[in-house]
Amino acid sequence: MSEEAEIKYVRKRLYVTDGKAPALSIDKDGYVRCGITADMTENDMVVLGLTLALKNKDWKAKLIERVKSEMVGATTPTSKAARVMNLLKGGD
Repeated sequence: MSEEAEIKYVRKRLYVTDGKAPALSIDKDGYVRCGITADMTENDMVVLGLTLALKNKDWKAKLIERVKSEMVGATTPTSKAARVMNLLKGGD
């Protein structure tokens, strides 16, 4: 048997979407993937930039801490959803 490691599973690092909207997703284990259009519009660049930023562990940790501080006191599913909606609309 060879001494080289056997590759059993490889994740895709990039998806080229057939739609008009780029997308970003994060797996349960924190793996970040993105889908961009072939046009490489500004929206694609934003998604790519966020993907690269999320691969920076320090940046990601600071972002998570900031969000946690915004969610203090929201303890129920309803209060969490209300807090998120408030944050998204630019309230409080």
